[in-house]
Amino acid sequence: MSIQARPRRLGPYDIVVKIAGGGMATIYLGRARDASGAERLAAVKVIRHDLRHDKRFVQMFLDEAKVLSRLSHPNVAGTHEFGTDDAQHFIAMELLVGRTLLDVWNACKERKLSLRLDHAAWIAARVAEGLHCAHELTDEHGVPLRVIHRDVNPSNIFLTFEGEVKLFDFGLAKSTGRQHADSSAGIVKGKLPYLSPEQVEQQPLDRRSDVFMLGTTLWELTTMRRLFAKDDDVDTLMAVRAGLVPDPRGRMPSYPEALWNVVRRALARDREERYPTAAAFARDLDAFAASQGEEDWAAMTSDILDALFPGEREKRALWLKMANTSVSTPARATMPPPVPLAGGDPGVPPIPSSRPPSSRQPPPLPSASSRPPKKSSSRPPSKGPRSSSKIRVRKG
Repeated sequence: MSIQARPRRLGPYDIVVKIAGGGMATIYLGRARDASGAERLAAVKVIRHDLRHDKRFVQMFLDEAKVLSRLSHPNVAGTHEFGTDDAQHFIAMELLVGRTLLDVWNACKERKLSLRLDHAAWIAARVAEGLHCAHELTDEHGVPLRVIHRDVNPSNIFLTFEGEVKLFDFGLAKSTGRQHADSSAGIVKGKLPYLSPEQVEQQPLDRRSDVFMLGTTLWELTTMRRLFAKDDDVDTLMAVRAGLVPDPRGRMPSYPEALWNVVRRALARDREERYPTAAAFARDLDAFAASQGEEDWAAMTSDILDALFPGEREKRALWLKMANTSVSTPARATMPPPVPLAGGDPGVPPIPSSRPPSSRQPPPLPSASSRPPKKSSSRPPSKGPRSSSKIRVRKG
């Protein structure tokens, strides 16, 4: 097998450096300039070199690109363009740096902390709005594409250091006319603990399957427990198929009934009893969050990332500076970022640091009860890291 050479240019993008690889794709840092000379960085995704002649993988890649190119929503990772250059298919995506919701869940679990319930509801509402945009997608003739993500779970929800919430990875998405997205007999698409009962039963799917998957994610985010995950895959599938959802108030008496009513409806085993659309789910989540008081949720999200992952904002800035200068150093072919990128391979190790590792512990996250509720916020958008004293979480 031949070794893939880093492409020098794909479409309008100068390829600066390889930043991730795994699965069926390789991701490069690309740099382009618009007519005014302004620079734009992008994550440029290409089919892995050893798969580029596999017609099935090529068609899957092109199908994903066509769906992504029609999606435009603040809560979906953006796609600038896709194309083919010198027989190499590529997708130029929004460059997002931050952490997945799974990373945040694990970090909170390790510290015996959890997000505020209204904050968790706000995050889920943003994902639901992104999902609704995908569900409503049409082709160039206005014909519904009937997109279903099929893989909504904490590892595909991205929180940026600027406080944005982004849904990504539509590689398993099902849509009208997509040639290679259907599940073969006996093969279930998506991560097992987040499947809907109808996915496990191999029934025809609609948008309500994604609502269920997001409901599972929200239940876990508000309880800091796993809902359907078991030690054995078969047991996990059986739990999903049964669809039994414990009332969180059994262990958390303070869990609001209003929030439980929303989560319970999203997780109804009978999809006729679920929210009919992700937009309806989002509206009820936002109503609950608003009932708890006004907050600058984006700023809070940014603060929490800074506290849970101290120093990563600065590492990102340094990495981007080093990556940009590497274009004049051809020998540097690979430079994985020190902070995860949306869609990147989490298994790729970071670049080594020239400084010894710090033994300093991250700053503690204070409990919600230690601060009075904030009635309003007029704080401008974040320009850098803020003190962890601004963060409110619940003690686990």
